[in-house]
Amino acid sequence: MAIEIEVSGEELDRIRKNRREIEERLKDLEGLERTLRILRYRFLLEQREKLLRKLEEMRVHYEELVEFEEKAKKDREYLIEVRQRLSLENEKLRKRLEGKE
Repeated sequence: MAIEIEVSGEELDRIRKNRREIEERLKDLEGLERTLRILRYRFLLEQREKLLRKLEEMRVHYEELVEFEEKAKKDREYLIEVRQRLSLENEKLRKRLEGKE
């Protein structure tokens, strides 16, 4: 990327005298840009890791929810069966009591 800068002769002389200082500043700028890229990359990696952990956590919670749902269905079926047996027992007891009276 080329940049054109117009300077006076006096400024050109000062630039030539301070060439090393200017080069050091440019190197620092390149170093800062490199550091910024590295920091941005680290930030993105941290965010990615955080999202992966959250995704794993959600997957575990989902599996627990599915297991709970299946257990609830089995429990419901069992309770319906018990209720039916109790109902039959109650019916038999009523018939016995009615027969004795």
